[in-house]
Order: sequence, then C-alpha cells, then structure tokens
Amino acid sequence: MAIGFTQHLDFGPIIGWELYQVTIDKYHIMFWLENEHALLNVADRLSFKSSDGAVDFSYDIYGTQKSLNVDRILRIKVAEARIVSKDQLDLVFENGDVLSIYDNPEFRSWWFLGGRQNDPIKQRTSWSFQIGDLELEDLTEQEYQDRRI
Repeated sequence: MAIGFTQHLDFGPIIGWELYQVTIDKYHIMFWLENEHALLNVADRLSFKSSDGAVDFSYDIYGTQKSLNVDRILRIKVAEARIVSKDQLDLVFENGDVLSIYDNPEFRSWWFLGGRQNDPIKQRTSWSFQIGDLELEDLTEQEYQDRRI
C-alpha cells in the first residue's frame, strides 16, 4: 500500500537538483535528477503547470491522457518540494513551473532512488524513509499510522 506524502518525509535533499532527463515507459514516467544520479519514478499520475499558464496537463499512466510536455523544466533546478496533501507532492522549479506527483492509495505509485548501484555519489544523494528499522515502503497503511511519532 502506498505511504502517501507526509511531513515525516524529508524532500530537502532534492532542492537544487537539476531535472536531467525524463524517460517514458508503459507503466512509469521516470524523472532523472542530478545528471542521472537520482530517480523519481511515477507509476500512476502526474500533472504539470507552467508558470505562465501556457502548459497545463495531466498524465494518467493507466488512463487515456498520454500527452507529455515537460521540456520547460529540463535542465532546471528544483527550487522547492512542497507536500500539498497526503496524495500530492509538488516540485516547484526555479522558473516557477510546477510538477505535481500524485499518490494512489491502491498501490505504491511513486518512489525515489537516490543514485545508481555502483555510483559513488549514491552516499551523498540517497536517503531512506524509515521508521525504526523498517522501510516505510514495506509498511501497510495501518502499520504506518500505528508507528507515527
């Protein structure tokens, strides 16, 4: 079950990271940050709105909305990571454009991977979402709620 977005998750490390590449797969949209050293993987839905309103769309991986136009944020740094609700994380870029990632409570629909397996930068960019010795991603929603501080 998805963990949602909560204040217990620290998205601070991605501030200042540049969106390097966007990769489209049938079941995922992958946002590579910091020259491919970190990955934000989206497996359900996202939306994008440019600061001037010229671009405004949603992309639903399992739906019919499959248009994607994010070239405005390529090679642009993340200025802010804002938790809007348990179901929405907004990444605000230096140019004011906003990429919204939505959590689907039916399944784990987003995750970060902080670096590649054999990459020495992994130690600098990776962080884990843990409560005690357990990874948050391994907890059910009820277990997560029971263990919240």
